Amino acid sequence: MKIIMFLILSYFLPINLYPQKLEYRNVDYYFDMVEKLEIDKLKKEGIIDKNLNVTKKYKNIGKNELNDKGQSKYFDVKINILKFVFKDYLYQQHLEYKQDVYVLYFSMAGFDDTEWCIIKWRKDKWNYQDKIDKKLVNMQRDNRGENKNLDFSFICFNYDEGPKNLDRVIIFIKNNYLVMERGGLYHSLFDLKNNKLLINEDSPFTKSNTDNKEEMNLWIKENVHDKILKIINQ
Repeated sequence: MKIIMFLILSYFLPINLYPQKLEYRNVDYYFDMVEKLEIDKLKKEGIIDKNLNVTKKYKNIGKNELNDKGQSKYFDVKINILKFVFKDYLYQQHLEYKQDVYVLYFSMAGFDDTEWCIIKWRKDKWNYQDKIDKKLVNMQRDNRGENKNLDFSFICFNYDEGPKNLDRVIIFIKNNYLVMERGGLYHSLFDLKNNKLLINEDSPFTKSNTDNKEEMNLWIKENVHDKILKIINQ
C-alpha cells in the first residue's frame, strides 16, 4: 500500500530527484534577497507597516523616519540577517574544465565588506551546491587545499573593504587559464594546466593604500589586470 501511494504521489507531484541547474547570479541577486528579508522582519517586529511606513512607536515626530529606538532595532535586524545569509559562500557562477568544476562564490563580512572565492570540485563530487559553509572553506584555505577529507580544493580569495568593484563579477577561461574579473578589471589568474595560482591580490584596497576608487582601480590595472592580460594573450 505504501508503495502504491508513493507511485501516485510521484505521478502528481513534481518531485525533483536530480540537481537543479544553476544559472549565473550577480551580486544584486543576493542584495535583493537581504532587502526582502529585512522588510519582512521589520514588518514582523512592528517597525514598519504593510505600506513600508515607519510605525508611530519608532518614528520621529512629523517625519517618516526612524527615531533612535527604531534605528537601534533596525541595525539589530540588519546585522542578524547579514549573519544568517552570509554565514556561507553563495553561488555566482561555475565553469567546467576537463574533469573539474570551478565555482565562483560570493559572501559578505561585517557590515558591508564584500568577498569572493573560487573553489574547485571534481565533477563527480559537485552536486550543484548553491552555497558552501564558510568554516569549511576557511579550513581548506588555511590548510592550503591539502585537507583530503573535503571534496573540494581552495583556489583563491579576494575582497573589497573600501571602494567596491561589484559589477560584472565573473570567471572565464582563456588559453587554459582561469580568470576572475570584477568591475571590468582582472583580479585573479589560475593556471589550469599546472594547477597553480599565478596572480591574486587578497585586498586591492589595502595594497593600493587609497580610499579613492579611481586610484585603487588604477593600481589594480597596473599591478594585476595588465599582468594577467599579458599572460592570457601570449
